[in-house]
Amino acid sequence: GVVGLERADNLFTMFLAGSEETVRPVRAAFAASGNKFWVPKNKPIRPDTPCRFSPEPPPAEGGTEWVALRTAAVEESGGSLRPATDEWPFLYTRHPAIPSYVLRGMGLMLLLSVVLWLVYRPRQEEAAPVAAGSDSGLLLRAFLLGAGFMLIETKAVVQMALLFGSTWAVNTVVFAAILLMALAGNLFAAWVKPRNLAPYYVGLFAALGANLVVPLDAFLGLDRAAQIALACGLVFAPVAFAGVVFPVSFARAPRPDRFFGANVAGALVGGLAENMSMLVGFRYLLVAAVVVYAASALFGRLAAPTRAAGRAV
Repeated sequence: GVVGLERADNLFTMFLAGSEETVRPVRAAFAASGNKFWVPKNKPIRPDTPCRFSPEPPPAEGGTEWVALRTAAVEESGGSLRPATDEWPFLYTRHPAIPSYVLRGMGLMLLLSVVLWLVYRPRQEEAAPVAAGSDSGLLLRAFLLGAGFMLIETKAVVQMALLFGSTWAVNTVVFAAILLMALAGNLFAAWVKPRNLAPYYVGLFAALGANLVVPLDAFLGLDRAAQIALACGLVFAPVAFAGVVFPVSFARAPRPDRFFGANVAGALVGGLAENMSMLVGFRYLLVAAVVVYAASALFGRLAAPTRAAGRAV
């Protein structure tokens, strides 16, 4: 049968991928059974579950209800259906848009965050006095560093799937690489104790620029070890440089608790901003990360170093 796009959002959808030789027997089985493949309703499918192609459902043993899966072609007119790509891999939406249920979830998270802040914010009499100009710039830097990190992490998780495929492999590689890069940046900062952060911001922007220029599919076909090392080195180099900026800025903060809280708040906003990828794609999500990190460099200069000597750059 044919399903119009106005109904497609309300249906369970399964995609068959493979060569024509792989898909042809499945099509033939659907055709021979009257376009019906029976599966149990609201129950997991196990190796011994008697799913089958047939015009009629299997016997209702043990109270099992059966539902038929059918093949359908999606009907679309006007050529407005955008094809999914590595840059915009959203099979579940017909055009760039943030679905309403995602917007509702974003609004709920923001509302809960505001409520928690109002309940647990420090009272005026509890707040320790801070020298004018010494705190606000660093808090803005902490906020923006958190937002930028989440934008990079989102792009990495999604686009690493191009190289490593399965979810568990992607998660293992991505989060292990993030932790190692962040640890390397922190250890370097503790050892060198940099006074001027300008060189590390230059390295951060160079790493982000390399990610904009070099596509991850350039690593397809390489040996797996080289693929992991080169892809992770490219994608997570910004995390290593940001891992130097964060602890040095943290050491300069007159109120470390507020600095850390601002960083967590920025990560929340960055996590919500990830949904922009459904509008602009993942390459422009990285452009947003460049803007956020540039703003963190600018606002950090507004702060005067109070806990450690050196320039507030």
